[in-house]
Amino acid sequence: MKLTWLLPAIFGGLLLFTSTHNDPAPAPAVQPASQAAEPAALLPDVPLFDAAAVADSPVGILLDVNEGGRIDPMQARGTQPPGWKPDPPLDLSGPMPSDDEVRGAIVKAVNYVLDLQKENGSWDVVLSGSLLSETADQAVDAIAATGLAGYALRRHIKVNPERIEPALKRAAQFVIDRVYRGKLPLQVWYANWRYTLGLKFLHQEYMNTTDQEFRNELRSVCRRMVQGLLKLQLSNSEAPALEKKRRTRLSSRFKNSAMPSQLGVVLAPPTDEDYRGGALVLRVLPGSAAERTGIKAGDRICETEGLRVENSLDYYMQEAAFVGGQKINIAVRREGAKDFKKDVQLDQTWPGYLGIKVNAGTGEGPVVEAFLPFSPCKGELEVGDIIVEANGNAVTAIDQLREIERNIKPGDKVRLKVLRGEKSKKKSASVEATGAPEGWFYFGIQEEDKGDDNGVVVDGDPAPGSPAAEAGLKDKDRITWIGDTPILGMDHLIEFAGTVAAGKPYIVKWVRDGQEMQAEVSARAIPQPFDLTADLDVNRGNLKVFVTSVEAGGVAEKAGMKKGDVINKINGQDCSNYFLFVRVYYNLSAGEEVTFTMQRGNNEVEVKFELPKAPETGGEQVAEEGGWAYYPEMGESPSFSTAAAMLVLMDVEHDMEIKGLNRVLKEPMAAAAALMNKLRVVDKENGGLETYVYRGGSIGMGQIGIDVKGCQGRNAICELTLVRMGVAKRSKTTLKKIIEQWIKYRGELDAVKRMEYYNPPGKGGSPHNFDRHFNAAYYWMYGHYHTLLASKEVGGKHFEQINEICTKALMLVREDDGTWLGHPSFGKLCGTCLALWILGETEGGWRDGYAAPTTQEKKDGGPANPETPDK
Repeated sequence: MKLTWLLPAIFGGLLLFTSTHNDPAPAPAVQPASQAAEPAALLPDVPLFDAAAVADSPVGILLDVNEGGRIDPMQARGTQPPGWKPDPPLDLSGPMPSDDEVRGAIVKAVNYVLDLQKENGSWDVVLSGSLLSETADQAVDAIAATGLAGYALRRHIKVNPERIEPALKRAAQFVIDRVYRGKLPLQVWYANWRYTLGLKFLHQEYMNTTDQEFRNELRSVCRRMVQGLLKLQLSNSEAPALEKKRRTRLSSRFKNSAMPSQLGVVLAPPTDEDYRGGALVLRVLPGSAAERTGIKAGDRICETEGLRVENSLDYYMQEAAFVGGQKINIAVRREGAKDFKKDVQLDQTWPGYLGIKVNAGTGEGPVVEAFLPFSPCKGELEVGDIIVEANGNAVTAIDQLREIERNIKPGDKVRLKVLRGEKSKKKSASVEATGAPEGWFYFGIQEEDKGDDNGVVVDGDPAPGSPAAEAGLKDKDRITWIGDTPILGMDHLIEFAGTVAAGKPYIVKWVRDGQEMQAEVSARAIPQPFDLTADLDVNRGNLKVFVTSVEAGGVAEKAGMKKGDVINKINGQDCSNYFLFVRVYYNLSAGEEVTFTMQRGNNEVEVKFELPKAPETGGEQVAEEGGWAYYPEMGESPSFSTAAAMLVLMDVEHDMEIKGLNRVLKEPMAAAAALMNKLRVVDKENGGLETYVYRGGSIGMGQIGIDVKGCQGRNAICELTLVRMGVAKRSKTTLKKIIEQWIKYRGELDAVKRMEYYNPPGKGGSPHNFDRHFNAAYYWMYGHYHTLLASKEVGGKHFEQINEICTKALMLVREDDGTWLGHPSFGKLCGTCLALWILGETEGGWRDGYAAPTTQEKKDGGPANPETPDK
């Protein structure tokens, strides 16, 4: 599926392709109201377009620019499906199930999970049938599913250790391989759960092995996963700040600041057989810094700037941040020789830029057709000029001009001679080349690539006229190389895209139906961030975009734009609703002259002006948020996903002896704890009980957003997290209170445990039931598991009571086939694994007494009658 939910950020800074436009938090703004609003109604406190914000946030120039924005189904207001009725609270008054019953249920569930393991050691699920199923399929990807299943099996290793241990070893190796191969991307929906669940599983394996070599490998890969999880955090702490600094540098390139540079090595892509031990050098580019340093083909780069390099992905992810003039330290391993380290001064390799669009003309020379944004030729040349000479070389064709441009560096003086006017009068001009703006080829990629091959998969045919279309790229092509760089997955492409220069030709290679193809493609400049000098919003009744304010003295005001104007067209293209508008608006660039056709009362007026550059923000205007959201820059973090990340980070820090990790985690964890404290509120309508809201925006929803009856799926994990962190005024006493309120209101989770997603036309949809305190089916397992963990933290009667409740409840909701909660949006594997998580924390006679499998059972893979194992 395409990453189309971020369409309003089609050309911005982080998501898929490091320009610097902003994602102006589209999801809240585009959701149609369940009831039509008055024509002039604004969305409450959510400006759709913040002029000051259009400088600094995610983008996706890989997105399909012909498709409308996607509303986050997890946040849209929904209602209950027709005919749906809440389930009554479970009757837990009966006796505890026998040890044999529970033990038999565990054995059957364990065998069910084992039977679903794939040859590569993973588990995966394919969910379909509803929008939420599609969304959940992203959440429960192979890493998340393997984490779920692996952790579940480890908790029940006694059932059949001879079968489970090798299954877990293969599962752990699968996750390790995916991490090292770059197959655990950050810029996808629910990346937070992939990293959280993957870490939870690998930490558990670390705690259950005595193999020191394996422990070292787990420690190394978990360090990488921690780094990834920190990059996903919505915070101003140290790790995310590194990304902001990079964005700041990228956004200032057109000011002749430091430009991207490369060492000059071509490295081998990692394979299943070779992805550790250093990045293998295939060849060294002539005249490069690498050649001067003495690097040779066959060498392995094993360290850069003090950071370990296992393979080319590690190296290229670092190289994307290199700039001309920078001195870097590299460590090289050469077979049969002594390893060596060297400092290398990087060259300024970023090309210069003239910023002119030309056509072939009539044969005298290329004809200036237009000036591109920030062209240094504007004012020196004129549209219609015929270029006949450049730097003393005769020019009669476009190819000749392009060849000269290839050798121009930023700051070079370029001498041009042109023929101008009807009399073809010869004119001379001297132009100082600027640094080329960032460029791209304009193809979309599949967000989810479950293949083992390197590269990225094109999603949809590129738009006609785009560089990718002109090169011949098509839907489902796998792009493997761009220039001298192998493409090693989505995260690598995201970083690499910030090093692509507009106007520079690249050899792009791809595979189609097993055949390798290639073409030379010149990157096209991507839009540069601009300041509209006006604020826009969307009418929630008719989705028209209109002006809410105009900056005094700004270019928009001077051109005649006024508050209340409704945008009908931009540059003649239909923008009569939000979805049409974003396709055009986010292709605009600073330096471009734009004509807005506005509806003003009964009249249609045109407003024309050149878009100015966005103000320099230093990349530091991002408000501290502190948590982990479903998407790296979703804007607000759910409390329970933040708590889950915090818990696993605490476990890794405490147990895995990763050097320096406590220092790295100090600020991020403090930021996350501060967010969690903000999300704890008092529900005055329900006895003044403390409760944790879904996210910050829930507080403004009134009682429905803070009702304690709707918070029982997340309260325990949130309070448990803060207690374990030692946050002031959070203690076992407050945790007991949370457990006690869960006992009181647990039936609210029963009510919605089978409610399916419903998406009525025009009303949006949600897995959350607004008629049942915003509860959702996925909270059932989540709430039971973490309340059980919380009760183990406090012990005593609280644990005894929760242990009994959870055991009884699980046995009552078990399906006839021995699985749990096969909800169409979650799948049986997910429900069954979570049930095993819960049972893995219970205490009772069922936790022991598993008979060793017979020889035939070992051969068959499990007990002959798993429902009734021997005591």
